[in-house]
Amino acid sequence: MLQTDAIRREFPYLTREININARDGETPRRLFADSTSSSQIPSQILERVAYAALDYANVHRGEYNASQKTTEEFERAYNIAANFVNADSWREIILGRNTTEMINLVARGTAFQFRDGDNVVLTRLEHNSNYVPWYGISTQMAQIGKNIEVRVVDFDKETGELDMSQMARSVDSRTKLVGVTGASNFVGTKPNLQDIAQICQKSRYAQPDGRKGSYFLVDGAQLVPGSPVDVKEIGCDFLAWSFHKMAIPLGVGALYGKKDVLEQLDPFLFGGDMVQEVREGKVTYKPLPWKFTAGTPNILGTIASGHGINFLVNLGLGRLGPMNDYRTVGTQLVNEILMNNPRGDFTIKFTVPQRQQEMFQKYLEEFPDVYSMLRDPEKRDQEARKRIKGAMANIMQHEQELTARALEGLAGNPDLTIYGPKEAGRRTSLVAFTLNKVPVDTAAKKFNKMGIEFRQGIHCASLANNFYGLENGSIRMGFYVYNTPDEVKRAVTAVNEVSKGVKHA
Repeated sequence: MLQTDAIRREFPYLTREININARDGETPRRLFADSTSSSQIPSQILERVAYAALDYANVHRGEYNASQKTTEEFERAYNIAANFVNADSWREIILGRNTTEMINLVARGTAFQFRDGDNVVLTRLEHNSNYVPWYGISTQMAQIGKNIEVRVVDFDKETGELDMSQMARSVDSRTKLVGVTGASNFVGTKPNLQDIAQICQKSRYAQPDGRKGSYFLVDGAQLVPGSPVDVKEIGCDFLAWSFHKMAIPLGVGALYGKKDVLEQLDPFLFGGDMVQEVREGKVTYKPLPWKFTAGTPNILGTIASGHGINFLVNLGLGRLGPMNDYRTVGTQLVNEILMNNPRGDFTIKFTVPQRQQEMFQKYLEEFPDVYSMLRDPEKRDQEARKRIKGAMANIMQHEQELTARALEGLAGNPDLTIYGPKEAGRRTSLVAFTLNKVPVDTAAKKFNKMGIEFRQGIHCASLANNFYGLENGSIRMGFYVYNTPDEVKRAVTAVNEVSKGVKHA
């Protein structure tokens, strides 16, 4: 299990009291279990944002110091994200507002590549963000005489597993793209992405870059925050995810795309900062990633995203601690250097902050092997992959243990229905359920009065809810790095009590 006591101290939201208008006048302890929607933000990242804001200027706009410094921190986030998912180059990372925008970027960027009679293959597990954009493309293409079919692959209602035989039958030589969630935000299923990648590669669809095979897009919004993710191991062409589900402020999403594929896409937005040259009747675009980043971006959110990835890796490796201790400072700085390992032609060098240089020097003197590793580019890259995978594997294990406790505690209750796999190892860290005797909205209000913050509704998973015939959706508990076994026990007790009609103030 992760060091949850140390972790929780980093999250101000979790320590605040809740003011709830309950008849008994009690103020219940807060139990936040909606990280599947958006996670909380640690103090370290809020402080980083504050530091950046105090010396803040627009990016790519000036030669003066503040603009140069802000631009370096801003661009560094692209390189850190590339290291995090093992992209070949920082230019394969596009940053925007959220997963939804990144999927729309792919949909709009490929729109005019479609030929009449092509198809897109999706699944009934998808978030609306990975169905609606493709539906929109098909309706718009119909207006110009192109018939684009949107095919949907089913899943098993009992196990939540995708019908892989139907997936294989659905992908053919006219399948432009296959879009699949990496982890369902409703039933929790984690499809076998590598198997789907192989199906895509065998389709023989002729892409603009000359390759044969269907593009493979993974919606990683629920997968990336709590799993080791390596785009090379998956074999995907695109991976989209949001930072607000991984302890980073709202408003930034990422897209990984293979460089040769991204270069074939049309820009999604047009305007300033994405143009190389503008003359009357002629416009040329900047190289990746700026081709897809028109206008002034979310600068502070992007900077926070880079630092947030570093924080998550340190957290997963158990390297949080007092920042006046040179060993804590040293271990965190080593991780930060590794996460800034140049990807592709990235040239911005990492500099140890002046206030930490003395402690870092002391750390390196104590651990000369670390110093030797940092000076060797190949060893540095290997160590970065090892630490990222190790950190995210630890986070995944923590989530699976919490999920297993929840599933075990709810099992056997005849008054509720759990959706998705019953084994924690086959799902992400959420449990969605309905109560046979209590409407969803009523139950959610009862939980709120008990200080338990669950999510209720269809969770933007309309296709899956329609498949089950759920008009009002379900209640969902979603755990993350700061949740504890005691919190899971309390959540399970509350669910079992409410399901049986136990009255609460």
